Amino acid sequence: MTEKESAKQKIKVVEVDVLKPHKPTIVELGQALCKVKSVQTANITVYAIDEKTESIKAALEGDNIDFDEVQKIIDTYGAVIHSIDKVIVGKKKVIDVPKVNTQEITK
Repeated sequence: MTEKESAKQKIKVVEVDVLKPHKPTIVELGQALCKVKSVQTANITVYAIDEKTESIKAALEGDNIDFDEVQKIIDTYGAVIHSIDKVIVGKKKVIDVPKVNTQEITK
């Protein structure tokens, strides 16, 4: 598939790892992300906190997520995307793949 063809595919789910200041809260950031017309749901979890920042995982779902708009909102709130950890792209959402415990495999 060429780059041009993949650009036409719709983003259904994207998960990002973000470093953000304590303010705004994850509630405020989630509400702002859901104001992006293409984002239907935002699921945000804090997994680390230090003196000035929080590390969060944000899972966003929609029919055709405008990632550029999502990135603008995150930047506007003083946060930075560290990585894109998951993306589901296509005509419909794929069911979640079961998580595998790698310790069980090595036994």
